[in-house]
Amino acid sequence: MSVPVATAEPSQRSLRGWLVLSGIFGVMFVTSGMVFYALGAFLDAFVDEQGFSTGLAGAGVGIFLLASGLCGYYTGKLVNRFDARWVITAGTVISTVGMALLSQVRSGWQMFVVMSIFGIGFGLCGLVPTTTLVTRWFERRRSVAMAISSTGLSLGGIILLPQMSVRIEADTLIFWAPRFAVVYCVLLLISTWFFIRAWPKDVGLQPDGGRRSKESGGTPDRPPPGTPYQQAIRTRFFILTAIGFVLVMSSQVGAIQHMYKLTGDRLGSDAAASTAVAVLAGTSVVARICGGVAALKVSLRWLTMVLMVVQAIGLCLLAVAGSGLAILFGVLVLGSAMGNLLMLHPLILADAFGVRDYPRIYGFGSLLMVSGLAGGPFLTGVLNDAYSYRSAFFVLAAIAVVGLVVYSFAGNPARDYLTSPAPETAWAAPVRPRSARPTPTPVLTVTRDLPEPAGGGQADTGWFAANESRSTTVEIIAREREADQFRARAVPAGNGINGAVGGSSELDEAEQMRRRSAPAVWVVESV
Repeated sequence: MSVPVATAEPSQRSLRGWLVLSGIFGVMFVTSGMVFYALGAFLDAFVDEQGFSTGLAGAGVGIFLLASGLCGYYTGKLVNRFDARWVITAGTVISTVGMALLSQVRSGWQMFVVMSIFGIGFGLCGLVPTTTLVTRWFERRRSVAMAISSTGLSLGGIILLPQMSVRIEADTLIFWAPRFAVVYCVLLLISTWFFIRAWPKDVGLQPDGGRRSKESGGTPDRPPPGTPYQQAIRTRFFILTAIGFVLVMSSQVGAIQHMYKLTGDRLGSDAAASTAVAVLAGTSVVARICGGVAALKVSLRWLTMVLMVVQAIGLCLLAVAGSGLAILFGVLVLGSAMGNLLMLHPLILADAFGVRDYPRIYGFGSLLMVSGLAGGPFLTGVLNDAYSYRSAFFVLAAIAVVGLVVYSFAGNPARDYLTSPAPETAWAAPVRPRSARPTPTPVLTVTRDLPEPAGGGQADTGWFAANESRSTTVEIIAREREADQFRARAVPAGNGINGAVGGSSELDEAEQMRRRSAPAVWVVESV
């Protein structure tokens, strides 16, 4: 017998979140292994098969990263408006077309167009929607969940990249690109639609497997806690964090995309090049799991700064490495920082600004970061063409150090959203249940005929002239104090409401005439 998720045991409800996480893992596994890590193999194939220079091929990779970053910014808006699964599916279709078109590239401008299409698709199904899903489904163990899901990034490089590289070397990218695209599309669609749900509330749950209250069943959810997008992107913390990660990740991606070629050139073996990339990815797997656990116990800021130092050291080691053992040691050092820094960026933003506008905040941060990433592979290729990989990797290490210095000035986030709840105006204001709505004040309208003035004379002037129709309306305002008991006490409101009445005989006659012709207003009070 199937048990509804919302009424299941706590262990079953928690299992639902981990099942979603497995789908996110699958998406990251496929997109990283067959796209991100494979960019180095595609770059090498362009150089060998089409005769492109390393700098031109690196520029193609830069165009890919720039397109994915720009698309990632708008992906944040789409994920907030639509089901994340449809956004990932759209990205899958577009990136599948881009991958298949790699087989048709024959010139530089064709490569730029195809890599742009490829990058747009990758941005729609890449880190923005996947990390958003992790932040929605997990709170207390978010760093561990992020570490597990992003481990798919590294395992994709370990398992899928060698298989693709062997086939490209045995034949050509022209032959294998369409076939890779079919496998890529099928695997992504299975991971997306068989495992993932956009929100915990879609299955009656809260983050971390908590059960939603029955009382909230008819009430739309309040916006999740977090800093509004426009406020977040103007903070000193966001700006300096973005600049710091732009520089650090630019140096990191430049090294990753040229690791395959660097190792192949120095050791003269494509097998050694594939092994180096696989070890780099494998090291990042272990390091990311350790980093996810450490993030639960230590400051994210200090952990990030330490890993930036480790990355700079790894780049320097690779700059001078000439033997297989030296390259292996440099890869291990760089890999220990690489996996964690990619994971820590979304964690830092989610911790600083909350879940409310996280997709847009991370999308904009990714746009800024990828704008820098696009220059990393290009700069590395140009420096290698002009000098050598030794000079190129030393420059990358210097860029990482500058990024560390900039990030260190960001300080600690304010986390204002923890004390100031998000206004309802930015989201749809929740409709209050009937029991919580204020009781409206009842208004009773009574109509009666009034006698004509004595002697057929004209009624007194002023506001009484409006009652010439011998019929007037008397409004009785009832203020409800108790729902089950009312008692009315009528009090005639005389002319004294606008001032005391004098004692002269003329005023007495006028008052008598006023009372005969003016409407009687009664104030009914409940006791």
